[in-house]
Amino acid sequence: MTLKPLGKSIKDYDKVVTTTCSNQCESACGMLIYVKEGKVVDIWGDPESPNNQGALCPKGTGAFQHIYNPLRVKYPMIRKTLRDEFQRVPWDDALDFTSERLLKLKEKYGAEALMIHRTGRSDMMWKSGAARFGRIFGTPNVVGQGPICCESPGVTGNYVFGAKELLRLMNPSMDWVNSKCILVAGSHMAANEVTTIRHILDAQERGAKVIWIDPRFNSSMAKADIAIRLRPNTDAALVMGMINVILNEDLYNHDFVEKWVLGLDEWRPLIDKMTPERAANITWVPKETIIEAARTFATNTPASMTGNLGTAQTYNSININRCYMILLALTGSVGVRGGGWNWLHNCRPPMSAGKDLAKLPPIKAPAISDKLVGWADISAANFPNAIFTQKPYPVRGVWWNGNMLAQMPFTQKYAAAFIKNVDIAIHNSFHPNFTQHHAHVSFPITSWVEREGIAHHGNNRLCSWFNQCIEPNWECRSDADVVAGIADRIFGKEEGLKWFPWRKKDNPELIDLAAMTDWIQQQETFTYGCIKKTCDPATNPKGGVMWPAFTEEEAMKYEFADAKVRGKWIMYQDEPYPESDKRFPTPSGKIEITSKPLEDIGWDYLPQHRESYPTQVSSPEDFKEHPIVLCTGRLVSSFHEMGHWWPWCDELEPDRFIVIHPKLAEVLGIEDGDYVKLESFRSEIDGYAWVSEETDPRQVWVPCSTDEYQPFVPGVTNRNVSWLVDDIITDPVYNQAQFKAQLVLVWKKGTDKKEALKKTHEFLKQFPGYPVDLESELGAYTNGVALKNAPIWDKKKKKVVYNGEVAEDGNVLPFTED
Repeated sequence: MTLKPLGKSIKDYDKVVTTTCSNQCESACGMLIYVKEGKVVDIWGDPESPNNQGALCPKGTGAFQHIYNPLRVKYPMIRKTLRDEFQRVPWDDALDFTSERLLKLKEKYGAEALMIHRTGRSDMMWKSGAARFGRIFGTPNVVGQGPICCESPGVTGNYVFGAKELLRLMNPSMDWVNSKCILVAGSHMAANEVTTIRHILDAQERGAKVIWIDPRFNSSMAKADIAIRLRPNTDAALVMGMINVILNEDLYNHDFVEKWVLGLDEWRPLIDKMTPERAANITWVPKETIIEAARTFATNTPASMTGNLGTAQTYNSININRCYMILLALTGSVGVRGGGWNWLHNCRPPMSAGKDLAKLPPIKAPAISDKLVGWADISAANFPNAIFTQKPYPVRGVWWNGNMLAQMPFTQKYAAAFIKNVDIAIHNSFHPNFTQHHAHVSFPITSWVEREGIAHHGNNRLCSWFNQCIEPNWECRSDADVVAGIADRIFGKEEGLKWFPWRKKDNPELIDLAAMTDWIQQQETFTYGCIKKTCDPATNPKGGVMWPAFTEEEAMKYEFADAKVRGKWIMYQDEPYPESDKRFPTPSGKIEITSKPLEDIGWDYLPQHRESYPTQVSSPEDFKEHPIVLCTGRLVSSFHEMGHWWPWCDELEPDRFIVIHPKLAEVLGIEDGDYVKLESFRSEIDGYAWVSEETDPRQVWVPCSTDEYQPFVPGVTNRNVSWLVDDIITDPVYNQAQFKAQLVLVWKKGTDKKEALKKTHEFLKQFPGYPVDLESELGAYTNGVALKNAPIWDKKKKKVVYNGEVAEDGNVLPFTED
């Protein structure tokens, strides 16, 4: 499918800046920013970029309203308590205020009392700079967005295929045209990777079969040859049922499996047990569809697979992704054109905050984390209990960016914990969002057109450069400037310059972002060649560089003549993995179905289905009160907070709706557009019904990443669905919160809630139960230890309660009446 750019802007301009879209999704779309007298006047996709070929999604074109949004935080602001009003102050005053409170916190409670949450929603130098600051300050609680977002598939790949840190995409999306079959799991690509789905459509035009798996039928699945709508968290059962067919019908690649796969014989008894019939009853997917998908994937090779958050944000994430990876390996579609495990949004390179940090003394306090893996990011989902209860030790300071608080599971508890126990909350702010409403200090930060650097987490293992197009608006500074300003005050000017030496010559209080980025990139061998000199689209071939690139020379080379982007085009070819003597850097040197390393940390030796919590099987008591499955996802109009604050994007999908199947809606007397309420055992939210067959009758679907303080819509109906999500029972290996599988009750506002519950249970009697093995297929939550002695939600009081004491709510809007 050929995209035909219309030409160039008709606006009056005096400069065109070639750059890359950053801080939206991960597609790394090439952009042309048209500027007149220092002001952006137009934004176009770059037709020469192989990543998007001139196309942009609504968020790309709508970014104009981000740059000049009158709602942006424009000036530094502080307040003494979270109940006070913000006061505008000079930058020096805000930095002094912050530093004084951090020093008091460290003196009274220790450095570990500070939690720093880094995400690339601003830029990579916040991720690296904040990690660097945290290590020097002495806190072990430097956390990342990965365990809230979608990094558990990458963790899984480390154990299955072997990798340096997390497994990232093997083949780029531009290579999908060489696939004979593409399987997509848990990604609404038409909404969230709008320019990337083009590569699937191109492959279809060349004859590729497409299998699309998701709990909600959506516009992406409408393009598939086989669309599979399954019960959330049951992908392992689905894929094991497919593998049952492939093995029994002898459809797998014997030569590849015998040479490169370990453990198939040991896994076979579990596969034999998961027949298509049993898998169908667990997953809601007809057995005929399971059989058809298995035969299609196995007989159309090379095959590739891709996905996103859907296989991450759930209890059994590690086993689910193990199963998908093994399914791919059975076809032999690894290290070849048209093959590969190619998860999107999961592609940042290995990172180092600086080799020089190794000379610092070790941090004695343990990080607050209960994940089984002792590496990769720590989850912020671990912290509401710690902040609320001050156990195992006090955490009384938080520093983050974006709109992280609004996205945290059991948001009401997290916000109440801030009011109760946080002495200094620092926010690097774009908008006066929910997180900023729970901050003592708000620093205005620049948009990506007001600075330069490496784009965040580019799909395709891309390091892509974005260029500064205009001077910072208002009094905005980069996140790295904020870090340096606080470092100069906390550690002293001399030490601040020692640890953050990349200063602008004309203003040593500010960071030279190009110099800092290049230095950080060259602290890690895999990205040593990926610097401004090689990545800048204004002076190099467009599209960026696919890491690893160990030298500048490697970064300038195309691996194959037909490769669209420079760097390492395909990973896991029949050659040693970079910095290894094995093709697959696992203990055995093979793709491992069995995993002694996972067993050693307390997880499953063999991948299997494990029922999430809560479901009607794993939590029958909760099911009595909340009998409908809840699943969540993203919309085309926004990416985290981006888009929601811009009229052009928000008018595409103005309401945070609740998708309800027509059959369930009829039973409950709900019509399209009605005001409805959802309740879980964690909290409740309001919203407007979208009656649609997109979702299963036993499930409701709600978009995520909304915010009750966003403009344009009634606030309480825009409250984020994370309020309903449990913060305690998470994926045990990596602590991924279960945004894809909760239980709720739904009713029309103003009707009898108890009657709605009774009608729902009567309605569900027509559906069969799940044949889950209660002895072997439940999870670690069965002992109930994690849920004991934790703050809970009292649905009568609509408050968080701890040890019988009702907690004061955070800065939240009041609940409505039932």
